[in-house]
Amino acid sequence: MTLKKLLSTLLVSASLVLAYTMYDFLTRRNEPADESLPVSRLEAARPNFPVTYSLGSFDSRFGISQERFLVLAAEAKKIWEDAAGKSLFESSEHGTMKINLIYDARQENLLKAQAARAGLDEEGRSFDQLQADYNAKARALDESRSALEEASQASKSHLEEYNARVARWNESKEHSDAEYTSLQARRKELEEEQSVVEKKAAELNSRGEELNKLGESMNQLAGKHNLEVEKFNGRFINSRDFEKGVFDGKAINIYEFEKEDDLKLALVHEFGHAIGLGHIDNPKAIMCPKIALQDLSDIRLTTDDLNLLLARLK
Repeated sequence: MTLKKLLSTLLVSASLVLAYTMYDFLTRRNEPADESLPVSRLEAARPNFPVTYSLGSFDSRFGISQERFLVLAAEAKKIWEDAAGKSLFESSEHGTMKINLIYDARQENLLKAQAARAGLDEEGRSFDQLQADYNAKARALDESRSALEEASQASKSHLEEYNARVARWNESKEHSDAEYTSLQARRKELEEEQSVVEKKAAELNSRGEELNKLGESMNQLAGKHNLEVEKFNGRFINSRDFEKGVFDGKAINIYEFEKEDDLKLALVHEFGHAIGLGHIDNPKAIMCPKIALQDLSDIRLTTDDLNLLLARLK
C-alpha cells in the first residue's frame, strides 16, 4: 500500500463516531416543556417610594415570632432595593401598607401534606428524603451533562483539525516520515479521547436510569399517600400557582409557608407586586406565578425580574 493510500485510510478510520446519539438523548429528555404561564394578577398603580409598612394581623400558630417575621420581611424587600439602587420600602410603626400573617385552610392543608410526606416507602424513606436525594442527583447529573458536552465538542474540534491535516497531506506532493508518524500518533490520541467521551456518555446514561428509578419510587410513594406532586423539567416539585401570599393593593397577606426560606420567597414575590410588578413566565424567576425552580437556598432576581423592575421604575 502506498503512503498516500495509507493516509487516505487513516482519514477514514479517524472519522470517529462520537457519542452524539446518546448525548442527544440525555440532553433532550429533560428539556422543559413549553409552558406559557398566564399573568393572572393585575399590576398595581405605581406607588410613591418609599412605601412605609408595618406588621398587621399576626397568627402565632405558624410557629414564628413577630420579630423573626419582620427580619425576613426586611431581607425580602432588600432584594428589590439592592437591584433598584434605592429605598423602596421602609418599616414604620404606623406604616400604610400592612403585612399580615393569616392562618386558614391553606396552612392547615400544607401541614396535612407535610404529615403525608412523612409516610415511608418499603425502604423506610420519606418522600422528603427521596426528594432531597433526587434533587442532589439531578444537579450532579446536570453538571456531568455539561462536562460531557464540553468533552464532545472538544473531541469534535480535535477531529476536524486532524482531518484537515490529513487532507493537506493527501494533497501534498511531498510526504515526510516525521509528519506521517505525527499523524499516526495523533490518531491514537483521538481514539483514546473518543473512548473517554463514550465512557462518560455510558456512565451518564446509567446515572440517568438510576435517577428515573428514584423518580418512579417517588411516584409510587406519592400515589400511596395521595400526595399532590408534579414533575417539572425533570425535577419533582410542589409546582402550583402562587397561593402562599397575596398583595391586594393595600396589604401583603401571607397564608402559608413550610420553612423560613419558603416564607422569604413568598415575601419577596409579594413585595414585587407591591412595587407594581406583574407575573412573568420564567419558571426560575421570583415573579413566576408558579412555585417551581426558584432556588430557595439563594433567593435572587433573575434577569427577567430585574428587567421588569427597571422598566417599572422608569
